Amino acid sequence: MTSTCARIAVLAVCLCAGNAEGAHAAEPAGFFGVVPQATPSSAELARLQGVVGTLRIPIYWSECEPAPGEFDFAALDALVGAAADHGIRVQPFVFGTPSWLAAEQARPPLAPRARAAWGDFLEVLVKRYGRGGEFWRGRSRRQPIRLWQVWNEPNFVVFWRPWPRPRAYARLLHISARALRRADPRARIALAGVAPVNSGIRTWVFLRRLFRVPGVGRDFDIAAIHPYATNLPQLDYQLRQARREMAGAGLGGRPLLVGELGVASRGDFPSAFVLGLGGQAEFLRMAYGRLLEMRRSWRIVGVDWFALRDAAEPDPNCSFCQGAGLLDLAERPKPAWWALRQTVESNGVR
Repeated sequence: MTSTCARIAVLAVCLCAGNAEGAHAAEPAGFFGVVPQATPSSAELARLQGVVGTLRIPIYWSECEPAPGEFDFAALDALVGAAADHGIRVQPFVFGTPSWLAAEQARPPLAPRARAAWGDFLEVLVKRYGRGGEFWRGRSRRQPIRLWQVWNEPNFVVFWRPWPRPRAYARLLHISARALRRADPRARIALAGVAPVNSGIRTWVFLRRLFRVPGVGRDFDIAAIHPYATNLPQLDYQLRQARREMAGAGLGGRPLLVGELGVASRGDFPSAFVLGLGGQAEFLRMAYGRLLEMRRSWRIVGVDWFALRDAAEPDPNCSFCQGAGLLDLAERPKPAWWALRQTVESNGVR
């Protein structure tokens, strides 16, 4: 992954369970999203225009505020503006404690000084990129950020040090919700997407413990999971488990975002998620078909494919990410790209 404030990473998500139903009505363009692994080129954004409505990216606090009160938004400005020029809304998750507050960016900002600084940073972001934000003044194409996702995969030790703790994430969520709503009372808040990982807490166990925290339901509007799977039964199982936990907590009416979902055409490591060019495209067709079929009963508000383009370097924490792109390293479309475009077109978006 690149090392700029606008660096793009994997996406966040959620899903629910219920009875199957057809999805014949046209889907809004925002239902279809993509997660880049590197800053998209102008050619890539032009290709995405009219196909996807959202670009899920990380906003790294550690890179945007490298020193207290000193901000560097140049790279993020460029990406948010370029996406808006192509009719695409940025859908960010905010993550990464800076070194002036913690030794590792995956250590959440929960100490008193860090809590205050985190809240201040979120307010700065909303006032810059949200509704009426200063970034949009004078621009002819505007796509203000309305949905803010708090952190990424807090059930995974890679993103939450020293070890995932649902109650601690609830504290961070509460701090974040107060700051975001101070800056924009209409801001929508999404839970961090949780994923099926080995080094951490199972998705539905994490959600169960999180939802037991008193008052947590007041601090978010949309739930999210990353239901990585290689077949439809695995996908269904994860969504139903997550939905069951939501319903059990009295949160069954909340919408869900599938923030990351994907398989690879190639890989540098052995992985069940490496399915070849044809297998990647076929999984994409089947997965989107299922999610569209269950969209209303599972209350799915969006699905973000991971990833846009293959990665040049292997990721030690991901066995398939390097080949997960819809495009190859030379930005040439794979069969999966055409499968996504056909899915979008057949649902009345273009």
